[in-house]
Amino acid sequence: MGLDIVELVMAIEEEFGIEIPNPDAAKLDTVGKISAYVQSRLELNRGRPFDEIEEAVHWERIKRIVVEQLGIDPKQVTREAHLVLDLGAD
Repeated sequence: MGLDIVELVMAIEEEFGIEIPNPDAAKLDTVGKISAYVQSRLELNRGRPFDEIEEAVHWERIKRIVVEQLGIDPKQVTREAHLVLDLGAD
């Protein structure tokens, strides 16, 4: 994992109050995988799934963090966007 990705993971951990173990972080290579991972952890912690509005708010928070950490255009951030190949993270 490059420095950009480590800093991204740390920002996500801080934002959501969770820990992402290194073996898990290494598998999170797209923005969608990050979002799904964080959402599943949050849902598990609170004992119920997100509703549609909560899911949309969660996605916007993830997207904002990715944009801020990588210094990219928000239009580049899709669920399918690969952190290294599409967004230029190192």
